[in-house]
This record gives sequence, C-alpha cells and structure tokens, in this order.
Amino acid sequence: MTGRLSIGAFYNPHLGRATLEAHGLIEHLAMADPPAADDPHFPAIRERFTLLLHDFLGQLSEPLSDAALARARALLALYRSPWAAEHLQRVHTTDGARFVDYVFPPLYTEDLLRDYVANARALQAALGVPLVLEPIPTYLHLDLPQLGEAAFVERFYAESGCGMLLDVAHAWLSARYAGVPVREFLAALPLERIVELHVAGVEDDPELGGPWIGAAVPGREILDLAVFAAERAPGLRAVTFDAFSSGLTAEALVAGVRAIRDTFGIPA
Repeated sequence: MTGRLSIGAFYNPHLGRATLEAHGLIEHLAMADPPAADDPHFPAIRERFTLLLHDFLGQLSEPLSDAALARARALLALYRSPWAAEHLQRVHTTDGARFVDYVFPPLYTEDLLRDYVANARALQAALGVPLVLEPIPTYLHLDLPQLGEAAFVERFYAESGCGMLLDVAHAWLSARYAGVPVREFLAALPLERIVELHVAGVEDDPELGGPWIGAAVPGREILDLAVFAAERAPGLRAVTFDAFSSGLTAEALVAGVRAIRDTFGIPA
C-alpha cells in the first residue's frame, strides 16, 4: 500500500473470481475471515492485493490468550497487513456463557475503559504493527451511569495510542438512535485518529424495525458523510466498501467501490 489513499472492499470468497477481475478498481481487501484451505482464488488474491487484517482477534475487555495472540500473528504474517483492525465490541459475556455478536458495544464506563486501553496496548505491542479500533453502533441505550460514546472513544484512542477505523454507517446509526444530528455526532469524534474508513449501505431491518447495515451500495448521505470525515482525517490511508455477506453480488461489489471512487474523485 502506497502513501496515497487506497480504495478497496472486503474479500468475499464467493466473489473471488469477480474480485480478481476488478483488480485496479479494487486496490486492497479487508479480510474478515481466514481463507479456506480449498479457496482456489486466494493465492492470486494474496499476490495482487494489499490485504488488511480485520478478523476477530479477541474481546479487548479481557487480556488475549496466548492462543489468540499466536493466531493473530499468523494471520498478520499471512496477509502481510500494514495494520491490524479490531472492534470496540462485546462478543461474549464475561462468564463466557453467552455469545452476543458484534452489535453490542461495551458499556462506556471508566472501569471498562481502563481494561480496553490496557489490553489494546498489549495487543499492539504483541503484534508489532499499528492497531486500529472500530467503534460499534450504539443501538440500545441503557439507563446506567456511563460516559457518552464520543467521550469514551476519544479517551480510548488518546490513552491507548491506537488509530481509529471509522465505519461511517456505524456512526450514522449511533447518531440516529441517539437522536443527535449525524454531523454533530461525527465532529465530536477524534477524526484526526482515523487510519481507515468503512463505507457501507444501509437497509431497513424488519427484526429491528429500523435501519441497519446491509449488503447494498452506499447511498448519497453515507458517501457525503465519508467525505466529511475524510476532510478531517490527515492520517487517512484507506477507504473500504464494507459489505461482507454471502448475499453480496458481483455487480453490487463493483458498484459500491465505483461509488466511493466517484465520490472521492479517484479514478481507477
């Protein structure tokens, strides 16, 4: 990856051939899962694209195990990734008895902030490359004493030394469900910490009864918000079309990346 802004997408194995054919339009690929041993396209994918580690490395509210660190190092070496990405999320309950998926951010409390900072710093030191963290959209608002999302993430980045991976659709969702104007919400975040932007389509989710991220081409509002964030992010290096789904089509993959390129004025 060069010093200029790179435009890419997530690697969807069922679109391996289409992704290879889109080389040039797509410059980098975020890797959400390890490649399957029988993936016929991955060897060529690895040679033609910059690969970004964006797997689940561990829940940073707890220290990572030796096995988790070994796995993270192995993936980093396989991808030759210039940085590693993880989420500010809760994936399982503290006792390990429940799996709650990535839609749950941490409670924004002082004690969890200390844990996330310490564990993120340890992970970054263990990997030896920059670590970028992606905030998760806040859908549920609990009546508990805690910091606001913006205050929590600003302190987290300042105290951990990590970079920021801003998912623009995540911020749009957080602002919507908090009842805050989205540009006001974005402006309160430490945008100068951004290393990578994710740009996703938003669709109505019948189970939530409202919008959520979908395997769709980003709309005009999300694209304009991406530019708003990018203009305030001097360290931005990559913009990624965030669509990782077995339902994603080759046409949508290409259209999503083209929409980002057109918005940022970066020809293929």
